[in-house]
Amino acid sequence: MLGCDKTVTITHLGYDGQADKDVETVRTFAGCSWYGQTKASVTNEGLKSASVYKCRIPEEAAGSAPLVCARGDKIACGDVTATVLDVHDNRGRPAPHWYIEAS
Repeated sequence: MLGCDKTVTITHLGYDGQADKDVETVRTFAGCSWYGQTKASVTNEGLKSASVYKCRIPEEAAGSAPLVCARGDKIACGDVTATVLDVHDNRGRPAPHWYIEAS
């Protein structure tokens, strides 16, 4: 996959039912694609804008362990940390990857 030269870190917050506590899992992936853009819309209150980040993690970057990522998790690349909005499993395509949208 072209442009996969970034390193991203995903912080997943899960729940351990036996220990009855939250568990934080942090994984770093090298060889990913990352870019951001600003989305804007006009409302009755004026112009609203937000940054949206898009990340593609190639299947080979994840290694043998499955990718664990859900809405609300944190994803970071460089000095940008964002909240995961959606995760798409695109491993059934010609360039297998996970696609993550964050803001």
